[in-house]
Amino acid sequence: MRAVILAEFPRGLTIERDYDVSVPDLRGDKEQLIQALLNIVRNAAEALRERIQQGDARIELRTRVARKITIAKRLCKLALDLHIVDNGPGIPEDIRDRIFYPLVSGREDGSGLGLTLAQTFVQQHEGTIEVESRPGHTEFQILLPLSC
Repeated sequence: MRAVILAEFPRGLTIERDYDVSVPDLRGDKEQLIQALLNIVRNAAEALRERIQQGDARIELRTRVARKITIAKRLCKLALDLHIVDNGPGIPEDIRDRIFYPLVSGREDGSGLGLTLAQTFVQQHEGTIEVESRPGHTEFQILLPLSC
């Protein structure tokens, strides 16, 4: 996924990885999970176009193990806690509460389906996806159960 995004945005974008090597294997549909992450990271890169031109665009991919955490009203012993963080302009306030709805996009040329699909794929894996955004910092958090 990182290679795909860097091929689309070869200059001015840094993708930092901070992976917890102790995360156990996750069972699920690999293609769906890759597509969900690709949709989120591609949206972040698109939002960073101005910063990419300046040469200081950054996306961070961070994984951790979460222990004894509630996901969708279910207590899990272990979960994957995945964060996708960018230093872009933030999600426009007028659509922030609706970004996971179909056909809602912050870009003129956007279809508004990428985050809807990401949320659907995460939910099909009994996980959750949330976002916090302000100018200079947008952070998506995906929680996926590993052991419940």
